[in-house]
Amino acid sequence: MAEKGSDLLYDFCCNVCEEKNVNKEAMFYCQKCSKGLCEDCEGLHKMFYSLHIAYEKGEIDKWPARTKSFDDLQFCQHHSDRLIEMFCEDHGKLCCAMCLFHEHRPCVKLVLITEKIQAVYDSGDFHQISASINDAQQKLETAIDDTQEFLKQLQDSYEKASEEIKGLRQKINDILDELERKTVHSLDYMLQKLKHSLQSNEEKCLKATDGFKKISDAINKIKKDPKDLSFIAYQKALEMVSQAENLLKTLIVHRGSVVTFNSNPSIYGTLSGFSSLGNIECAEIQPEKSKHRTLEFTTKSLYNIGIASDKYEGDIRGICELPGGDILIADKENKRVKLIDAMYKVVAHLDMPTSPLDMCSISPTEVAVTVSDGCNTETVQFLKVNNRQIVKERVLKFPHHCNGISRYKEHLFIASHNTLYKYTMDGQLVKKIYEDTSYNYSVHKCAVSPDGSRLYVTNWAYNKLLTLSMDGTVLSSLDDPALRGRRGIHVSETGLLLICGKTSNNVVQVDDDGGVVTLASNEDGLDRPESVYYSASTGRLIVGNQNGNILVAEIKC
Repeated sequence: MAEKGSDLLYDFCCNVCEEKNVNKEAMFYCQKCSKGLCEDCEGLHKMFYSLHIAYEKGEIDKWPARTKSFDDLQFCQHHSDRLIEMFCEDHGKLCCAMCLFHEHRPCVKLVLITEKIQAVYDSGDFHQISASINDAQQKLETAIDDTQEFLKQLQDSYEKASEEIKGLRQKINDILDELERKTVHSLDYMLQKLKHSLQSNEEKCLKATDGFKKISDAINKIKKDPKDLSFIAYQKALEMVSQAENLLKTLIVHRGSVVTFNSNPSIYGTLSGFSSLGNIECAEIQPEKSKHRTLEFTTKSLYNIGIASDKYEGDIRGICELPGGDILIADKENKRVKLIDAMYKVVAHLDMPTSPLDMCSISPTEVAVTVSDGCNTETVQFLKVNNRQIVKERVLKFPHHCNGISRYKEHLFIASHNTLYKYTMDGQLVKKIYEDTSYNYSVHKCAVSPDGSRLYVTNWAYNKLLTLSMDGTVLSSLDDPALRGRRGIHVSETGLLLICGKTSNNVVQVDDDGGVVTLASNEDGLDRPESVYYSASTGRLIVGNQNGNILVAEIKC
């Protein structure tokens, strides 16, 4: 039973209980009595008024339109026992008598509510309020979605920063391991050098001891049977004694030698002087920061990322950079995903069931890889990097070819020769976004703009770059003779659009107006480029070639 003075709000209150200052919900309504009734009061009502009909909640159309919550609109927000009677046009506030007395006595434009009603209806504002409420609700729902996305971005940035800290620690560990290796090598060398010297002296002592034994035996024989050899034996013995004394002097110098380690005081002093590995800062997200800036590079270097067990020279179809600076690449020909360190050496690899054709980042340590043999195996394999090891996670199977892949928020976009699909992260089809069945490879690779407003598709068949809206509408089509055989595509976190020209042997940057600028070409060592990746955080452009090499270009600051 509800207590007296309860603050619970009901759409309909029991009017009988209300007269007794008890707040209970009405479960029945009698039209003849014009009263709401709780279950207890309805029993008494039936006893005294057997001909009255009490309607249940299921027959709400027989109930009055006015509700308790509707009635509460009449009461002042600040003085809950006072009815709203006035409207202050000076402040745009609803007022009760108490508000008027305490806050609005000096105000000039005070109007009775009854006088404002007709004006609101005449202006049509009352009929517009529902649309305003809906608009505000939609904006609030968008703000909630944006906040959830910002929270995810915040968590992703935390995980990225955490991985960068671990990456830095690993690099420091590598440096310390190398210093330790060199120092231990010097220690081993010193030990072997001193041991060799002492062992050499020991051998000389043993040899001298053996010589004294022989000369002593000879002298004893000469004493028993004097011969002319006495002088020779005597002289040789003197020489041997002199040599032994010199040897003993040498032993005195070397026998007390030990190896010691004197640490470099600068190492401890430098490390102990740091309060942390770096500064933690709050940075505003600026997706448009360098969108229209043309990239310029200071150095361009080629690296071979083959390993001994590779059967072929390689074909790099996908590239992703990890927060610590390591790189994941998809090697189609060798059917492998390889992990490369900051020195561009392969530190781990994972064999795939068939050819990996593309990859995209899912989280700071996780990627999704399209794996396809063009026949039976059409999957997206999720991989995670943990302690510099590539670990298989879940796999999604699809009824169509899987070639290009990109991600935006909680959706995957998969290019399938001539169709672009949108899927949820668990593999549920959302929609078929775009299709061109006029020729195969009309939808080869895909990418998404950072704000999720545009999709980019490379049309290899007709040598075009398509820009699509999220509903699949073609916004623009770029056909530039400087870019032939369009294959790999990448949009950086700052909005830079980069494309590989396999036939033209180049990588270009495309601006919003369709302008094309060549960033690297065959003169830089490109050989049928298939994939490209640019990281604004490291200022590094990486291009994967069909010959298994990667081109790495460092940005000009």
